Amino acid sequence: MWIIAGPCLVLALLSAWWTAGSVGGNGLWPSDEVTLSEAVATRNNAEAVRLIDGGANPNQPSPVRDGLLTNGYGVTVKPIEAAVGVQRADSLRMLLANGAAVDQEELRVLRCLEEARHDSGVRELLAAQSTAAVDCNGLRSPLERVR
Repeated sequence: MWIIAGPCLVLALLSAWWTAGSVGGNGLWPSDEVTLSEAVATRNNAEAVRLIDGGANPNQPSPVRDGLLTNGYGVTVKPIEAAVGVQRADSLRMLLANGAAVDQEELRVLRCLEEARHDSGVRELLAAQSTAAVDCNGLRSPLERVR
């Protein structure tokens, strides 16, 4: 009996140690701390939904590390801006379904950002919010470096 139970017990203990890293950061697999905007920027909708379910605000700007949306600097953007920045209509839909709010000024920002990125799926979703022509003159992109 111990011949069979012994290896099973060892595997159970190793499994508990392995997964402790994803919960407390002390196991073999380190935890990956990402913001909601970073989860969207890395196209990880499952992590984004998990963060929202855990209390992350889909309307709150959060930092995104260099290399995910921009090269050479990090930015702080709303998750919905990250979705448009990485041209992900699926992420945009997920955020809208999970409480992301888009007022007229935010819609202007998103439509101007989409014009610079050109994604037909994102364009269709944004056009459904407003079909009026958008004026991007003088509008700073959320992905521009703040000096």
